[in-house]
Amino acid sequence: MENQETKTQANILGIIPARGGSKSIPRKNIASVAGRPLISYTIRSARASRLMDAAVVSTDDEEIAAVARSLGADVPFLRPTEYARDDSPDIEFMRHALEWVREHRGWEPEIIVNLRPTGPLRTGEDIDRVIKLMLDTGCDSVRSVSRPHQNPFKMWRMDLASFKLEPLLPTEHYETIGIDVPRQLLPQNVYWSNGLVDATRAKFIWQGKIYGPDIRGVITDPDQSVDIDEPEDLAEVARLLGEPASV
Repeated sequence: MENQETKTQANILGIIPARGGSKSIPRKNIASVAGRPLISYTIRSARASRLMDAAVVSTDDEEIAAVARSLGADVPFLRPTEYARDDSPDIEFMRHALEWVREHRGWEPEIIVNLRPTGPLRTGEDIDRVIKLMLDTGCDSVRSVSRPHQNPFKMWRMDLASFKLEPLLPTEHYETIGIDVPRQLLPQNVYWSNGLVDATRAKFIWQGKIYGPDIRGVITDPDQSVDIDEPEDLAEVARLLGEPASV
């Protein structure tokens, strides 16, 4: 998936992680959404990016690899199974991809962009906004974020043994009016990391870190921020796309 119109001076690699195992939705990454495999939406947005030099699909699954290749994606390797467990951290597949392109393509990407198939409503423009912020500011990492549907300053932490409640995030008004603070007095610069697009400099991946100390955010539309985890999430994406969903 080579981008022939790269307009940056950095070497930028997108990685689409698509392991085969999924408990909540069997074969989730190739489940049908509006008549297309879920992974197809991420492949399409990666191809629409003008600032990534290339993108690869990292999967341990032969069927997912075959589907991705049929959609025009670059699937140059199968991810080792030890990097595709339920509890495998992102750092493992990122470092594996970096090692592979270094060894087999002689390429040292400077920026890595994580494009999860579970965020099918991202666009190529979303990807490029994240990359552009990193290039313009020289920061270490960028994450896409959106306004949360519920303000965390209205949330509680509960002791399940006693059912006692404590505010998750007390505000400066807690001692006088408690947690029932009028919306206008709550902090408004609160954002949820939605997982649509994450980017970081490769030097931190080599150090065993996902992000560097200087992390910036790109605000995206909350309606794009559906994260496919349960069957009803597939239906929600299909609804937003105006089509029926099936698993």
